[in-house]
Amino acid sequence: MIRSTNDGGIMKNVSSEEILSSDMMLRQGGMVAYLPFLSSVINFITQRTALVALSYILVANTIYLQRRAHLRKMTKRKLLRIRATREEGVNLGLHVTNIFAWQVFVTSVFPILEPLSRLCGFVSFYYFYPNANGCGIIFEPVSVQHLPIKKRQRSQLRLDWHKFSFNVGQIGRDGYRHPPSIERNLPHLDVPRLQLKHWPWRRQHNKPNLKK
Repeated sequence: MIRSTNDGGIMKNVSSEEILSSDMMLRQGGMVAYLPFLSSVINFITQRTALVALSYILVANTIYLQRRAHLRKMTKRKLLRIRATREEGVNLGLHVTNIFAWQVFVTSVFPILEPLSRLCGFVSFYYFYPNANGCGIIFEPVSVQHLPIKKRQRSQLRLDWHKFSFNVGQIGRDGYRHPPSIERNLPHLDVPRLQLKHWPWRRQHNKPNLKK
């Protein structure tokens, strides 16, 4: 389709394709002008999100260290140094994994788990087992926090994930499996007062029917 336009008294024939092309150029020019503003908005949101995230991590760590410092009668600085120091014989990869797991616990698990634990009369702690290549969450009654560690351990409930060995042979007269044993890195439950250790991998099975 051809349209006629008057440009300074001169008539020109303009096609619909030229008009469409002109409109597209105008729109693209508007979008280009809008891009710096959009980029500024995205940068602002990103910076605010990063600031909020960093502030939350800092507050969560402060609360965790303050609570544990109060229970263990230690300074927050000493607790942080213990948690952040790489122990002798622990490779860098395992150390970094431990720090990451600890931060996941502090920022994601602890804010929900600790209030629920307190409702049940317990406190929760993150523990790292470097020699066994694992970690765990330990629950202790609030009422035993003044006792030495060996006495507190009797009242603990531990949800652990680390390396250990257990028997996989035939079930004996006592209901426990005999050797041979295998070594695995598996999640398990320890409850000393119930004589549960590495449950369910080490447990008493139904005793076999023995012929008289």
